[in-house]
Amino acid sequence: MLFQSVSPDHTPSQTEMAYDFLLDKILSCEYLPGQEISEKMLNDTLPFGRTPIREALMTLKSQNLITVYPRRGMQIRPFTRQNINEIYQIRKLVEPSIIIQFKDSYSKAAIMDLQSDLESQPDISDAEFYKKDIRFHMYFIEMTKNQMLISYYENIMIETYRLAMYAASRGCSSREKNIPQHTKIIQALMTENNDLISNAVNEHINYSQVTLLRALDCYAKKNGQ
Repeated sequence: MLFQSVSPDHTPSQTEMAYDFLLDKILSCEYLPGQEISEKMLNDTLPFGRTPIREALMTLKSQNLITVYPRRGMQIRPFTRQNINEIYQIRKLVEPSIIIQFKDSYSKAAIMDLQSDLESQPDISDAEFYKKDIRFHMYFIEMTKNQMLISYYENIMIETYRLAMYAASRGCSSREKNIPQHTKIIQALMTENNDLISNAVNEHINYSQVTLLRALDCYAKKNGQ
């Protein structure tokens, strides 16, 4: 999984390597939203084999990252305002509720370590910064130990990451505000006050949503929409 640790003893299969390669290209926006791709193009240029590539594409399709058009090829799924709003509607419904419900279960030391990891490396790339940022959010989800929710939220965070990377590439990054907003969430958690926690989490999510909608406007103008 992109935002969860993998055992060092695990040897990835060809399918896993093909999936990780293609996922990285999509999430980094090296394969741009709306770009057309084909199995033939991938088979001609990648070393993983026809079957692993096909299986990787099936997984990416199930994650709604690519759209398959029978007999026409595939497209990296473009961004839409509706898509962004739906993602953030889910986040606003889920994250404050879960953080409040499980506030007594969280390790304050673990949360501070996640925050310190972000603060101590100001010069890391956008790719690494947003991975660390999303691990901060996934920590709260993972503490539920609800595997269905964790798996579902991984897909939400994958799309959030792709949007953040696109926004950064268009000069609309939310990066500078993320650390102080995380700090505010942590401070609210320390008080164990439900209203403060909800307000801090929603402020952060709302800011991210506005930033990404602004990046979408850049995308729409670039593509004449």
